[in-house]
Amino acid sequence: MVTLKYQNLAFSEKEGRIRILFLKIYYFYLDRKELEKIGKLRVNRHSISFRTDKREENVRQKFEFMLTQGFEHLVSTVNGKPALYVHRNSGIPLIGSNDFGIIDRGTNTIEIKPLTTCNIDCIFCSVDHLKRHSDIVVETDYLIEELKKVIEKKENRVNIHIGSQGDPSLYGELVRLVREIRKIRKVNAISMVTNGILINRTMADKLIKAGMTHFHISLHSLDPERASRLANAPYPVKKVMETCRYIVKHAHLLLVPVWMAGINDKDVEDVILFGKEIGADLGVQNYLEYSFGKKPVNPMPMKLFFMKIKELEKKLEVNLTTLNEDLGFKVDTKLKKPFRKGDTINVEIKARGRLLNSYIAVAGERIVTVISSDNLKGHVKARIIRDKDNIFSAVPA
Repeated sequence: MVTLKYQNLAFSEKEGRIRILFLKIYYFYLDRKELEKIGKLRVNRHSISFRTDKREENVRQKFEFMLTQGFEHLVSTVNGKPALYVHRNSGIPLIGSNDFGIIDRGTNTIEIKPLTTCNIDCIFCSVDHLKRHSDIVVETDYLIEELKKVIEKKENRVNIHIGSQGDPSLYGELVRLVREIRKIRKVNAISMVTNGILINRTMADKLIKAGMTHFHISLHSLDPERASRLANAPYPVKKVMETCRYIVKHAHLLLVPVWMAGINDKDVEDVILFGKEIGADLGVQNYLEYSFGKKPVNPMPMKLFFMKIKELEKKLEVNLTTLNEDLGFKVDTKLKKPFRKGDTINVEIKARGRLLNSYIAVAGERIVTVISSDNLKGHVKARIIRDKDNIFSAVPA
């Protein structure tokens, strides 16, 4: 009998197939009959056993080859969409995309995005759920490995912000990710932005113990019905508020409501007063319109927005402009751009992108998002249409 154990895989059986759950929220199936070519099998929660006389090394090699094939059919349990696993052997770098990986804007703050999956569907989301083709999740070790390379180029100590076009709390290895980041010598602070739904006292304690220093919670209303309407999903306001009360006693807490003029004006004031009451920092965000995002209301002009922020500061006797001053924001070394806007380059198509009519392509050590309604494969020529902050978009040339 050979037993193979996996920390991030969970096994179960259903209708002659073995269901494999990966990082708690992604899954694929393997055919039991195909697996039994290795040996008669038995599955437990985090292990699979084969009755065979073969050496463990040979069994593992055959099984993991089948796992590799299975990962090509990865699906998200959250939204039912196909998912792409980006790992160190995927041939996909982690710099160049705004959707996942590492983003360095030439400061001492580096943003990392370990996944794109979200458990709600906000009416103002910058990426409309209906326009998403797939989800993306990144291997923890690969993310840490590449993050260290970026940090080495920095002159100052760095702050790491765990963001996402989904919600980082869904990342199955979030605690381990924070722990590994904390081990890096030049890291000063670690922050994350979350809708707070999955963060309870136990999870908050684990994250703080691992090294999380700042929590940014997107709380847009204190009214349960309106909060759920804004989230386009059930939103446990009271539970999130209790979590906020707990976190603020143990770490820095920043409440970041999005203000949609005419929709949640009074709610924003309520959130500010709640933050003031518990001693949290406050950072009201203006709703902005994105080409692939939802459009519940016309954006408030920024000049008007800042004027209204000043009015709120005076009315509610609160400071809304000193956000996380302890982080010491500084301009720092910027990564070199291997190509510029207008350049025509050769790229290799690796996978479908997160959005419809987009592809994840690779050129050199960068991701290039190629936008096209054509069925692209292999190597193609592409013209760069965006290069800001080493985030590259292109169209077929």
